[in-house]
Amino acid sequence: MNVSQGDKAVIVFSINPKNVGRFVHVAEYIGKFEAGEQFEAFGMTSQCAVTDHYWWIEAEDLTIQLGPSPKAYIADSWLRKLVDPDKKVSTKAQKELDTIV
Repeated sequence: MNVSQGDKAVIVFSINPKNVGRFVHVAEYIGKFEAGEQFEAFGMTSQCAVTDHYWWIEAEDLTIQLGPSPKAYIADSWLRKLVDPDKKVSTKAQKELDTIV
């Protein structure tokens, strides 16, 4: 998956082009659904556009089909995690050595 719960992310694709480029908080995992599959949330039926994992996201400036909203659902593949460039990344590399006997 591209993101995890609690991540900050940017929307790289959206059915509503106004949302592309928006920074969001990844609030909660909903589940994996097939394209066209529906789920119930907040008393409304929501339909999945693509087969993917889906997340609830939050932001002040989201636009959904019903207008402005502080919360929306989105496919995982349409999000990219934001990484703090000042945060030091540490990785260990392991090397296999060939020896000649």
